[in-house]
Amino acid sequence: MLSLHFNKHFINSLKSNTKLVTYLSTTIALMLILLFHGLIQGNLKPEFFAYALFVSAAFYIWDLVDHKTRKLRKRHAEVID
Repeated sequence: MLSLHFNKHFINSLKSNTKLVTYLSTTIALMLILLFHGLIQGNLKPEFFAYALFVSAAFYIWDLVDHKTRKLRKRHAEVID
C-alpha cells in the first residue's frame, strides 16, 4: 500500500517537471556509466564524477537561459507585429 502511494506521487511529480527530471535522470545515468567504466578499467577517480556534475549543471543552466531568451524573443516579436 505504501509503495503504491509513493509511486503515485513520484510519477505525478515526474510528469509535472519534465526538464528537471530529464537532466536528473541523465546525470544519474552518466554517474552509473562512469562507475561501471571505472570499475571495469580500474581507474575510478573522484574528479570524473565532479566533471559529470559540472557538465550536467551547465547543460541545465544552458537550457534555462535558452528557454527564457526564446520566450522573450517571441514576446518581443508579438509586440512589434
